[in-house]
Amino acid sequence: MKSLDISEIDIDTWNQLFLWASVIFAVLAAVSTGLAIITGNAISIRDTAKISELQPRLLHPEQASKMNAIARQLCPRIKRIPVTAANSNQEALAYGMSVVKIFKQAGCTSDLMMPIPGLTPDVEGVRVGVRSVASIPEEVQMIGQILSAGDIPYSVTPLTPEFFPDEPFVLIIGAKPTS
Repeated sequence: MKSLDISEIDIDTWNQLFLWASVIFAVLAAVSTGLAIITGNAISIRDTAKISELQPRLLHPEQASKMNAIARQLCPRIKRIPVTAANSNQEALAYGMSVVKIFKQAGCTSDLMMPIPGLTPDVEGVRVGVRSVASIPEEVQMIGQILSAGDIPYSVTPLTPEFFPDEPFVLIIGAKPTS
């Protein structure tokens, strides 16, 4: 068996080998760069989502303005809007106060009241609690219009008998939704 002697390969063959090698390495480099960019973007999207979970909910000026315009029309009919938030959740308390501020500016009587018993940690998002879902007060629909004007998602849920027993409805600001 004859061994390969590099000196026997002519210069044209070496040139062709190096040209093909450079093309193959260039393609590999381009593919690797593209894949690095794609995975980098995926990591950036994931990290941005994690960061947004940490940021508090805020009412932006345009949201507040739209809510205030509807609330000014409806507050004379609603009159009083009791609002509560999770006692131990500073983000929920701050968000609740910003909603109360809009109601007050529009002429409603509203205040952030501390719930006893307190909200459980599983209460997330914005809810309007009612005594009976079979008999929802008309004010709840009006509160829904105000919240919808600010693009605030909410649900209507029944209240337990001991939760604000003297109130026909309560606007509940739970923890920031995790999903």
